Amino acid sequence: MIETPRYLGPIPHPAIGVRMPRIFLEGILTAFKERNTAGGLMLSYGRETAPQYVINSKPGTYDITLGHTGVSIKEYIMESVSAARKKNVVVEIEADHLIIGSSLQAVQRLYESRENIILDDEIVEYSMEYNRRAIDEAVETGYVNTFTVDATSLIDYKVMEYPKEKVYELFEERISDGKELLKRYVNKNFLFSWINGKLYKVNFTEVEVMRIALAFDKNLKATKKLYSYIEKKMDGKPFGFEIALDEIPIYTGKELIIYLDMWKSMGTHIDFIAPYIGFRKREDYTGNLEELESRLNFLAAIAHGFGCMLSIHSGSGLTPYTGKGEGVYNSILKATAGYVKYKISGIYFELLLELLANSKETRHRKFFEKVFDNVKEYIEEQIKLNTPFASAGLKEKYSIYLENLRKGLCKERDSRADFFRHYSFIALNLRDSSGRRYIKETLENLYQNDKEFKIQVDQEVKALTLRLIDGLNYSNNIKG
Repeated sequence: MIETPRYLGPIPHPAIGVRMPRIFLEGILTAFKERNTAGGLMLSYGRETAPQYVINSKPGTYDITLGHTGVSIKEYIMESVSAARKKNVVVEIEADHLIIGSSLQAVQRLYESRENIILDDEIVEYSMEYNRRAIDEAVETGYVNTFTVDATSLIDYKVMEYPKEKVYELFEERISDGKELLKRYVNKNFLFSWINGKLYKVNFTEVEVMRIALAFDKNLKATKKLYSYIEKKMDGKPFGFEIALDEIPIYTGKELIIYLDMWKSMGTHIDFIAPYIGFRKREDYTGNLEELESRLNFLAAIAHGFGCMLSIHSGSGLTPYTGKGEGVYNSILKATAGYVKYKISGIYFELLLELLANSKETRHRKFFEKVFDNVKEYIEEQIKLNTPFASAGLKEKYSIYLENLRKGLCKERDSRADFFRHYSFIALNLRDSSGRRYIKETLENLYQNDKEFKIQVDQEVKALTLRLIDGLNYSNNIKG
C-alpha cells in the first residue's frame, strides 16, 4: 500500500485546483491512476478556499472573491485525502497562494492589469493574520504538506524606472545590509549550465543590485515571516515550499538570481519558484514559442542552480481543449526537459459549465441559463453601484459582450463571452437569503443524482487531466 498523501519534494508533477472536490476528484484521480502519476491537489487560500469561519459567515461579511468556491480549507483537504486513498493514488496536498493583500486585488491581477499597488501596513498585517489562521486550519488536518506564498503585492518594481540618484538615496535609507549585498553581487560572475548545452554567465552593476534589493525587500521579509510560521506549525515535519512571483507586469529575468540567493541566505529552503513568463489565466499563449523556450531555458537554469524547479502558473488556456495553445506544451518540455510543476484550476469549472450549456438535456441547458443570468445580474448590480468589484477591466469585458450581442455576434447567454468565462467563478459563492450557496448545491446534487451526467463529467474531467499529463510527460513520475 503506497502512502498518500505525501510530500513529493521537487519532482515534476501537475498541481490541480479541485474547486468542486465532490465533482472533480473522481476524474482527476482516475487519470492519475491510469498514468501512475503523483500530483498535487490544491486550492488558492487567498481566493478559492478559506477557513471554515469565512465559509460559514453570513452573506456579505467578506468579499465574494474570498473563498469563492464555497469550500473550506478543511473540506477540500479531507475530501481530497479520502478520494486519493480510495484510488490508492499518491497526492500532495498543497496550500496554494497564501496571498499578502486582498482577494479582490489578487483576482484583478489575474484577469486584468497588473498594476503596482503599494499596500499599507494595516492591510499587510490583516492579510498576514488571515494567512496564519488559514495555515492553522490546514495544518490541523494533519495532511497538508506543501505551501505556496504569494507576496507579489509587496514587489516594488517601479523602482526599476527611478533615476540613479533616487535609487542610491532609497538604498541607503531602506537596506540595512546594503554594503554586504553590494560586496556579494556587484561585478561577480554567476554561472549556470543547462540541458541546452549553454553556460549562462550573468553579472550585475551596482545600480542593478540596488534596484533589485529595493524591489524585493518587503516581499522577502513578508515571505520569510509566513515561512517561519509554517515551519513552527509543521513542528519538524518536512514540507514543500514554493514562492509565486508570476503576477507582475514584466517578465522575470536575471533578478531571479539575486532573489533566490537572498532567500536561501535567510536560512530557508525552496522547492519551486514561479516567475512571470508571459502566461495569462484562461488565455492561450500566443507569443513567440522560440522566445518562450529561450526564457524558460534561462530561468530553469537559474532555478536548478539554486536546487529548485520552475512552477508554471495560469496554466489554463482559452478552452478546456486547447491546453495552453498549439505547441506550448512541447516548448515547455524542450526548454525544461520536463523538470517543471504545472498548475491549472479554473478550467475544470469552465468545462462543467460548457457541458451544461451544450447538453442535449433541456433541464441541463435551463440550469446553465440560470447560472449565466445570476452571474450577469450580479455583475450588472456591481457596475451600477460602481463597487470595487466593478473594475475597469470587468466593465470593458461586459461592454464588449453587450456590443457583440447588439450586433448579433454572440448568443444572449454565450458561455464563451469573456466577461462570463473570467467571472463565472462567483456563481459558486452566490447565496440566497438563508445563506445557502444554491448554485453550488444544485451542481453537486445534479452530479450525484444524474447517472448519465456524472459519467459524462467524469470522462471529460479525466480526458482534460490526461491531456495535461501526456502533454508534459508526467506519467510514472515517481516510484513506489
